[in-house]
Amino acid sequence: MRRPPADNPFRGRPGFWNRVNQVAYSFAGPAQVGIGRPEAAYVPPADPRCPLCGRSMTEHTVLRTESAPTRVRCPV
Repeated sequence: MRRPPADNPFRGRPGFWNRVNQVAYSFAGPAQVGIGRPEAAYVPPADPRCPLCGRSMTEHTVLRTESAPTRVRCPV
């Protein structure tokens, strides 16, 4: 038989939805986050390349406006 986790954050809190969450937490458990082992911090590349043309991103023009989505213009 499966026992509910002892660290249920909804246990002892008042309210209907906390009781519902307490039961759901006993089946689902905590959120499954990460890859199951410690991860190294993200290190951005020193010279990022464009995924479209392969040239350095420093050669590109980034167009940012409030009324339209951000666009990246590749060099000619």
